[in-house]
Amino acid sequence: MSGGLIVRPAEPADAHALAAIEVRAWRHGYAGFLDEWRLAELDVAGAEKAWRERLDVREGSSAPWIAAASGRIAGVAAFGASRDADAEAGTGELFALYVDPAAQGAGLGSLLLERAIGSLRDAGCAAATLWVFAENGLARRFCERRGWSQDPPGGANERCEVWAPAVRYRTVLA
Repeated sequence: MSGGLIVRPAEPADAHALAAIEVRAWRHGYAGFLDEWRLAELDVAGAEKAWRERLDVREGSSAPWIAAASGRIAGVAAFGASRDADAEAGTGELFALYVDPAAQGAGLGSLLLERAIGSLRDAGCAAATLWVFAENGLARRFCERRGWSQDPPGGANERCEVWAPAVRYRTVLA
């Protein structure tokens, strides 16, 4: 994506745009393997409330990164300490990486992932994990091309499993 690309920490005022991107990205990326009724129930207002709550407590290096092109937010990467019960100390997690479907393929996902990984590294994390729906081949290939590998001990993730089976990926940040 060219011209006017800005990558910056997200702010509470970005909550609506991030919620709209999340809903569009889910409906676009997960169609075909998530139940249609679940995707139809996704709600920008509910997602906005969740983003606003997250952004109100995030500061500095833990704030999600956003990419804006020509003044319009087009993607987000949220990250922090791993939420997994079996996580070793010093393990970070990529919680979300969403790029607006209209902006996909322009390198924003890679750029946001690099920023999130850099922030986790700066925070002292030695490794990072992320969860991907098992049937999401596109996201799995995206991760694998960037050096992430499936983490067999990952087991199930109750945050994902309500929607569909998921697998955990891991990478070393050293």
